[in-house]
Amino acid sequence: MKPDDLFVKPPQAQPTDSILFAGKGFVHSTDECFIIADGYPGLPHAGVAEQLTCETALWAYQMVRQRPFYWKGKLSFLKRIFRSTNLRLWQKRRDPGFDAGLASALMVLMVINDYFWLGSAGNCNSFLFRDGLIDILTRRDVDGEGMLTKAAGFARKQLIPTMHSENFLENDILLLATDSIADYVSEDLMRGILEGAGTTNESLQNAVDKLVATAKSAGSSDAMSLCMVKRIVI
Repeated sequence: MKPDDLFVKPPQAQPTDSILFAGKGFVHSTDECFIIADGYPGLPHAGVAEQLTCETALWAYQMVRQRPFYWKGKLSFLKRIFRSTNLRLWQKRRDPGFDAGLASALMVLMVINDYFWLGSAGNCNSFLFRDGLIDILTRRDVDGEGMLTKAAGFARKQLIPTMHSENFLENDILLLATDSIADYVSEDLMRGILEGAGTTNESLQNAVDKLVATAKSAGSSDAMSLCMVKRIVI
């Protein structure tokens, strides 16, 4: 007997993932790849180095993403992005006026559904906010005097990033930030701001603005780049 349509339960809507993001001075490819850079001030053309690093890393992501071998192996994918970016900056020194060299810190985050892969070279900072706690995901490449030991453009040889990967849980927040933010915002203040980040891109942007304002009020005057990424389930 055919059941009465009045008593047939409608299909239940399945929860869907959504990746929210906001920031300042970062570049991204849709909601999958997020990039920040920080030109090394110890060499000339720091601003050019930072811009070229972001542009090249984004280009490398979009191009290499099309190759199944790298798409299946995300850590190899990250290495390829850093290698391409490093080579581009190294080659830039052949241009007139750039013979003294140029270099930049680089951080690349890839987020696919409920997992993320992170690569870093230089003095950018990465944090994971989960269940009210903040974890540092990658350490800076600096020596005991705070001098940069690794960055894109430092040397012709292949640049191997520090990498981290793990599950991206519901309501997790990933924060990528240059030291002009991280050095001027205490952990308690950062936690309070991240706890207040809501569930819209606009609310995340408000949290980004608060981090910038907090760093400036603490005396930071360098160029600031940061990116905040949050996973929610609707």
